[in-house]
Amino acid sequence: MRLCWSFLLLGAACSRKAGPVEPPAASTSVASVAPSGSVGAPPSTPPSASVVASAPPKPTVRETGPFEIEFQSGATKQRKVYFVAARRADKPQRLVAMLHGVCNPPAYACGLWADTAKDLGFLVCPQGAGSCGKAMYDAPTWTGGATDMDADIEASVAAVSALYPDQIDREGAVLVGFSRGGYAAISIAAAHPGRWPFLVINEANVSLSMPQLVAAKVRAVAFLAGEKGSQVQGERATAQALEKAGFPARLWVMPNAGHHYSEDIAALMKEAIDWAVAH
Repeated sequence: MRLCWSFLLLGAACSRKAGPVEPPAASTSVASVAPSGSVGAPPSTPPSASVVASAPPKPTVRETGPFEIEFQSGATKQRKVYFVAARRADKPQRLVAMLHGVCNPPAYACGLWADTAKDLGFLVCPQGAGSCGKAMYDAPTWTGGATDMDADIEASVAAVSALYPDQIDREGAVLVGFSRGGYAAISIAAAHPGRWPFLVINEANVSLSMPQLVAAKVRAVAFLAGEKGSQVQGERATAQALEKAGFPARLWVMPNAGHHYSEDIAALMKEAIDWAVAH
């Protein structure tokens, strides 16, 4: 499979899988959106008077998407939030939020590891407020700073949460950022100590220190960088310095990649997130 979007050169839409669709309506119960055949169908006729009626068992899995819905953040126009619902439906699942890069749509930043994400929790990916124009296939970008991106995350999480009441668990939430999103992630975590205890920084040579992360109540940082890109040396040095200081940090190198994902990004993201949340 050849990855179809990179940081500054956007190609035709990715043919890897069908695009996101509308999720179940907010009025639809979570229990009713399980895949067909995952639970037994209710009887076609009512039970006899001698039988005590009982509620059907709740499904343990649900439709995962990916989906897109609109969200509103501040004074900017409505935008789309791309999300993947957690597969498990028997109890609340972890929030994994991600910020894409410049001219780098959520369908790439999050879409290429959507199959992995559904087993990690709810993946929520807001679209930036700006556009890179027709020359760049109208790919979204960010127009504001970390404060605006922070507001976008919260608005998009609220929109998705409305569809899945009490199903998204923010305890132990993961914040992921690709490129520009990675640089914003640490500022967002620092602004809300404890809200984002796990960070995953992809293709962003962010300057981090142990005191900074401790103050933000971050418990672990996973780094990913392209083997052939410009960020890998800096990320490696930062990860090694944090490890030497006793802070949980680790680098995953994306083979044969520049400033874009490697072919095995789904497996790498799962390994990096599983490693981070183990702390």
